[in-house]
Amino acid sequence: MFAKKLTMASTSVAISEEDGESTVVDRLAIVPSEEPPPATAVTTRRGEVESKIAAWEAEEVARITSRLQRQKAIIDGWEIEQVEKANAWLKKVERKLEEKRARAAERMRNEVAVAKQKAEERRAEAEGRRKEKGGKVMEIASIFKVFGRVPSKRSFFKP
Repeated sequence: MFAKKLTMASTSVAISEEDGESTVVDRLAIVPSEEPPPATAVTTRRGEVESKIAAWEAEEVARITSRLQRQKAIIDGWEIEQVEKANAWLKKVERKLEEKRARAAERMRNEVAVAKQKAEERRAEAEGRRKEKGGKVMEIASIFKVFGRVPSKRSFFKP
């Protein structure tokens, strides 16, 4: 441990060589102390300003947060309103479609009933014509039997 001291005209510099490393130490340099400086009017004023700034910042953040929450509540309310409106419209459309489907089904049932009724009437008419023609054929056959004649292919009495 060997230390060399050099003296210069304006400063006092010490060079120490320890473990092969040399460092220059200026003994007149201002070194900050570890304890805080005594409170002065400037530092007290600075503390007040910083506390006011911190309070203002907290107030602004709270105000912005409050405004954001109000806007979120308004947006959520609007969204709920729009969803309810859309659901109401959907239910209305579904109800109208159901009514339309019911009317169409009733109309089809009526058409089927009318078709069945007309078919039954036509069957009855066809059965009536068959019986009428069968009756005429029986009548003509009885006439041929009375006279004993065989009907010709060009019979005057065509059923």
